[in-house]
Amino acid sequence: MLINLYTAQIIIILAAAGAVIAALPEGRRRPMRTWQLVLTPVLAGLSAFVTVIYPSLKELDQPEMWELAVICAVVGLLRGQTMPLEVDQIWNVLRLHRWREGMWAAIALLLVAIVGAAEAILVGPTRGPENPGFRLLFEIGMTSAAGFLIGRAATLWFRIPHVPHHELVEPDA
Repeated sequence: MLINLYTAQIIIILAAAGAVIAALPEGRRRPMRTWQLVLTPVLAGLSAFVTVIYPSLKELDQPEMWELAVICAVVGLLRGQTMPLEVDQIWNVLRLHRWREGMWAAIALLLVAIVGAAEAILVGPTRGPENPGFRLLFEIGMTSAAGFLIGRAATLWFRIPHVPHHELVEPDA
């Protein structure tokens, strides 16, 4: 059982760290490929999903957690709709101006994952199933950040074809 705990926590932290790394081009306001826009929410969603389903798949039967994810995704959808966006339609490159909330949401996800892993490893093995401890708070934090990132990226992804072309990549002369 302890090996499963360590494996789950490693997956959660690695996925959250991958989400932070994938969000760096946005945080630096640099042009990024369109597929990179989807990478951050996919890794954040994986991290939140593993957090919710560990230790068993019976944990998926939490309608309030799904409601929270939908509410945060709607907030992300609204945010993605109002963001200024530049797209180079020829090179499939985009740049998000003046907004770093994707990077900050990914960093918050990583911090919650690290604190949750530390709590699970230090206190988890001695805790019974009737006393979840702070686990619910970690699930709420991970689900909120992942839902926001997923909703935001979905809106931006569907906006890409309708944004006017901007030269973001200079072709070689």
